[in-house]
Amino acid sequence: MSLKPLCIIPARGGSKRFPRKNIALLNGKPLISYAIEVAQKSGIFDTVCVSSEDEEILGIAKEGGADVVLRRPDEFATDTSQIKHVCKHLLEHFSSEGREYDAFAVLIPVSPLRTTEDIIKTYEMLQARDVNCVMSVVPFVQPPQHALCVQGDTIESYFDMKTYKRSQELQQLYHHDGTIIFMKTKPFLKREEFYGEKVVPYFVHHERSVDIDSPIDLAWAEFLLSRMANQSDSY
Repeated sequence: MSLKPLCIIPARGGSKRFPRKNIALLNGKPLISYAIEVAQKSGIFDTVCVSSEDEEILGIAKEGGADVVLRRPDEFATDTSQIKHVCKHLLEHFSSEGREYDAFAVLIPVSPLRTTEDIIKTYEMLQARDVNCVMSVVPFVQPPQHALCVQGDTIESYFDMKTYKRSQELQQLYHHDGTIIFMKTKPFLKREEFYGEKVVPYFVHHERSVDIDSPIDLAWAEFLLSRMANQSDSY
């Protein structure tokens, strides 16, 4: 039987650059709780599932309202593991239990400023259009075409200098910001990849696009939350 979409919240415990970042406190609340709460409030999902190898994270997720918490195999919890591998594992796990999902979303805990509107709009885009995947994106702040590399003790342009132009003349480039990926299950399992045919953008304003990978990023998120609250209070 086909069900409403599955929400996957991947939360590895072994981050090196910012240890325990998925449960770092933002305004006194673990980051993972933000993802769980907004997923539940959206009303979109049949199941909100947290995947982790870490028992503390799984415990916090359960207390935070996740429908299902699953301990992932160690092979999907290494520094080289990718979210797409976790998604494949979960989709196959639920399928073995007779729970087939036509679509699923990925919400990473370290992008805590997403809203229910982000979830609802991306799902509506997935349903209304002939697409396989809707992915949140933001523009690069600095043009990647201006990238430099260091060779020994000298600096060189990473790209061909013949293509070097003023930023105003360059094509705007984007990157996935972590807010959301919403994808149809069959195309994903066929390619085992989010990218490919019929992937369309969902644009997120840079002031709501936070990918917390360091304590400084966490402080920036706290500032943005405070700013958003102040703007709301002013109306």
